[in-house]
Amino acid sequence: MAHGWGVSSKSVGFLLLPLLVGCHTTAPSARPAPLTWNTIPSSLLVPLDVERLAVLYPKTYSRELMEAYARLEGAAFQLKAQRPSLRIVERFNLPSILGEQRLQMGGVVSDETAIRIGRLLGVDSVLIYRIEGPTLRDRLFARYRGDLPPFMVMSKIVRVESAEVVFHNVVLTRMDESSDGAARSLAESDMQPLIRAALEHGVAQTIADLWHAFR
Repeated sequence: MAHGWGVSSKSVGFLLLPLLVGCHTTAPSARPAPLTWNTIPSSLLVPLDVERLAVLYPKTYSRELMEAYARLEGAAFQLKAQRPSLRIVERFNLPSILGEQRLQMGGVVSDETAIRIGRLLGVDSVLIYRIEGPTLRDRLFARYRGDLPPFMVMSKIVRVESAEVVFHNVVLTRMDESSDGAARSLAESDMQPLIRAALEHGVAQTIADLWHAFR
């Protein structure tokens, strides 16, 4: 039959090759990772005399932010693998201290408040975390603007005695490029995975930068 049409088996192979290549190139690819920037140089090192550290972050009722802060706090304890002499002071008695001193941990934790708490906890430095990201209002307006604000994960180490900032990093994470301009067509359930992915990348980059600074 093939000889009757004047088509050899080798020719059939050449004819099928573009189809096979086309099938290969149109295979679905993985979603691009969110775009992430940080503000510290890779050469930055946290001074060796930072030995007793307390971790502070704002109070939140968001489950996503609570989980993110828990990851960041846990990462601080892992820094002891880099510097065995480092001590992370537990915050188990922080509620009573806050009550006695009438200090509030709601909203943004200022350097002054962190220093006062650090003195009460007997540490030489405080590590402050703060996360800001798209609010419910931002998500609503994204239906009209077509984009979402980035996540910002801030980490800062301040000396208690001198108030000197020895480490300050801001990580910005935008949604992946495939979502830019398309948020207006996304339902809340579709937007949520993009937001969670951006937050996770911001937290991961913050942890990596902190680990590198304690090398």
